[in-house]
Parts: sequence; structure tokens; C-alpha cells
Amino acid sequence: MSFLQIVSTNFLSTAISILFLFWMSGILLGRIPNRGIKHVITSILFTLFLTALLSTVAAVCYRTGIWRLPYSIGKLAWRYFDLICAALLLCLVHRASFRDCCLSVMMIEILGSYGDLLSNLYLYGRLFDLRVVSERREYLFWMFGIRPLCFLLCGLVIVKLGLGKIYRQWLEQEKIHRGTLIFLGLYPVYSEALDHVVNDPEKSRAYFLLPLVMLLVIHMIFVYVGRDWQQKQYILAQQTNLRQQTIYIEKMEHIQAELRRFRHDFKNMMAGMYLQAREGDLDAVQSFIQEMTEDFDRQVGEQVRLMNQLANVHMAEIKGLLLEKLAWMQKEEIHCDLEVLHPFEGTRMRSTDLCRCLGILMDNAADEVRGKEDARIHLMISSQNGCTTFRVKNTLYGKVDFQRLGTAGYTTKGEGRGIGLESYRKILGRYDFVFPFTAIQDGYFVQELLIQEV
Repeated sequence: MSFLQIVSTNFLSTAISILFLFWMSGILLGRIPNRGIKHVITSILFTLFLTALLSTVAAVCYRTGIWRLPYSIGKLAWRYFDLICAALLLCLVHRASFRDCCLSVMMIEILGSYGDLLSNLYLYGRLFDLRVVSERREYLFWMFGIRPLCFLLCGLVIVKLGLGKIYRQWLEQEKIHRGTLIFLGLYPVYSEALDHVVNDPEKSRAYFLLPLVMLLVIHMIFVYVGRDWQQKQYILAQQTNLRQQTIYIEKMEHIQAELRRFRHDFKNMMAGMYLQAREGDLDAVQSFIQEMTEDFDRQVGEQVRLMNQLANVHMAEIKGLLLEKLAWMQKEEIHCDLEVLHPFEGTRMRSTDLCRCLGILMDNAADEVRGKEDARIHLMISSQNGCTTFRVKNTLYGKVDFQRLGTAGYTTKGEGRGIGLESYRKILGRYDFVFPFTAIQDGYFVQELLIQEV
């Protein structure tokens, strides 16, 4: 075959591998974000360029004999070059971190090699002379027929097992064990070492075992991580429930005390109203009843409404955060209204990042109004029409420079502050489906966080 024919064949083979890469990365990392037509065009052009580059480099390696260097040095160099290129492609397309993309590429490499080995069963014990037209056709049938079907089979198994969800939970861990990273990263070395150790003419059977063992080990790691994550979620839910029950008891004791106080004063208030009614002063009676109702609603009704709104928050991490912040604000005598328009079940955003962002917004609002008269904070959570919205609104007492807001070192609260909103912006920069909004409306400073769920 001529050099151009080799490049053309490599181009089609590489295109199949990249399609498999995109499919598996969508399962492992989540769907590809849509950042507009410019992002789509850039991704397509880079994919075509990378496909052509890999096809040409592979042809050069084949013609120059680099792959036949001793100890598989050439093959290892090529495989890691291929993996790095794939990781860079995922970084561009998914806008994920390089670490996450490298981990995903190694997972996909193991899955892809398993698909390759399944397809190699068709070639078992057979050698093709590509100079013969009939054998060349049979080889191309394997390359573009059998091999893609084996990739498809492996992908369907991964989808059926639900590996993507477990994998994303693993990536969400604050610290991923270094041994696991090394274990995955050395997979090409394992496979090439096996090629040298096993000299049996039927060594394809041994090759078949390596990715199988790797998949079993990875599955055990993910199962362990999944169970560990579920245990942590269970413990967090239990802690949140205990905290919620404690606050409920405190609120009910407070409401009971207010009711006793109101009942104690009720007879005296009714006596005064009776004299006003007897004298025929209906306006005074109406005003007295209104004041009495407002006093009761202010002391008791607000606490009841707050508990009712918290009951609509079903995400344990966010409910725990709200309970802590509301309890702290009550001790600091900061008035905070909570409004949950629809039951809040969860969101696409990582729970740790969402808690950090919401905590920053609530802390900044509390810092602004603490110790001020007639200060209020209003927190609204809305989940509807495929979007989740968090809005934190507080009374504004100073001036805000919107051009510097969120930049390093900028603050209106004194020296040594101002890192909260900077961290807030950095966190949001990881997501293409989360949109912040900042405004001043009717004397209130408004920070809004909109998460596109679909």
C-alpha cells in the first residue's frame, strides 16, 4: 500500500475511535456542553485536524519502523501521544479539567482495547496479505464492520451498568487516591509488558485477560466509592435530620412561649377592646384587632412559615446549609425570609460547589446587614421550566463597583476581605449551564444564580 492509502485507512480507523471517544466521554463526563456555534465549529475543526494528524503520524511510524523499536518504546510513545491528544480534545469539547479528561481517556482506552480484543477474535490465527484484493477487502470488513460493532457492544454494556453515574461520583471526590491514578495511567505499559512476557503463540488469550482484569478492578473501585459515597450521604442526611429536628424543637418551644405570653395578655387586650366597643368606637376596635393580629403573626406566624418553606427543600446538603445559616442569623438577630416556590429535589451542579456558592452569597448578605436597623435578607429558591434559580436579596447600605465586583481583593467590608466573590466566580467558571446575575433593585442588592437543568 502507498503512503497515501495508509493515511486514508488510518483516517477512517481514527475517526471510528474518536466517535467512540465522544460517545464514552458523554457517558462518563456528561453530555457535551453547548457554548454556541463558535464552540461547535472550533470543536469540529480541531477534531478533523487531530484525526488527520494522528493518521499521518501513525503512517510515518509504520513506514519508518518506529513501532519496531526494542522494548516497545516506539509503541508506548505512540500510545501516550495518542492519549494526550485525546485528552486535549476532550478538554476543548467538554470544557473539563485536564486531570478529569486524562482519567476519562484512560478509562476509554481500557474499554476500547477490550473492544479491539473482542474484534480480534475474528482474526484469530489469520494473517492478511494486503496486496491481495480479496484479503484486503476482508481486512477492511473487519476494520470498518466487525471492530465498530465490538465498540458498540462495549458501549452498550457500560450504559447498561450505569458506570457513568458512578464515575462522576468518583470524580466529585475532593481527593482521588494517587495509587488509582498511577494504576490507570500505566495501562499501556501493562499491555506492552504482557506482549513481551507471554511468548505463547496463542497469547491473544492472555491479552484478553488484561483489560478484563482492569475492568474488574475498576468496577470494584467504583463500587467501593459508590458505597462510600452512599454512606456519606446517609450520614449527612441523618445529621441534617437531627439538626432539623433540633431546630424544629427550638422553634416549637419558642412558638409555645409566645403563645403562653399572648394568652396571658389576651384577657387584658380583650378588656381594652371591650371598653372601646362599648363606647361605639368601631374604628378603634378594628385598629386594635389589626395590631393584635400583626403582633401574633410577627411572633408566631413567621416561624411557622419558615418551617413550611424548609420542608420544600429535599436536597440534604442544601437543607443542612440553610438550617445552619438561618440558625446563625437568628442568633445574630438578622431577619431572613425564605421562599421555596416549588419542591427543590436536586440540580446538575455538584452539591459541594452549590453549597459553597450559596454559602458565599448568604454570608456576604449577612455581613452587609449585620447590626443595621430595618435590615432584611430574602432568599428565594425556584425549580420550574427546566431551571433552578437561587436569589439572595439584602438591604444595601453602601456603593458597589460592578466593574470590580468579583475581582481579587475588591471588597466593601474592609481590609482582608473580598475573596468570597472571587471564589464564587472561579467555581461558576467550571460550568457552562450556570448563569450568575447581579443587580441593585429598589435599594436591595440582588445576587441570582440560575442553573439550566435540561
